[in-house]
Amino acid sequence: MTEPRVVFVRLLDEGTTVYRPVNGVAISDAICQLETKEDYDQDIEQWEFPPGSTVFCETRVLQGELVLVAVAQVDAL
Repeated sequence: MTEPRVVFVRLLDEGTTVYRPVNGVAISDAICQLETKEDYDQDIEQWEFPPGSTVFCETRVLQGELVLVAVAQVDAL
């Protein structure tokens, strides 16, 4: 299973809860690998899980819409 998916990743140090939509690839129903972004600058925007990470996702409601949210790095489980 290598379907493209949009995964929402929490941004750190924003002062409030903010999520960034990130392209990813489904490895299974609940696990995705985030797209590697060459223009990612962690000094400007710090993601909870950096580009290229493999993450466990949960379906959550954000702004009234069901979306996939990255909740844990698979390597760290």
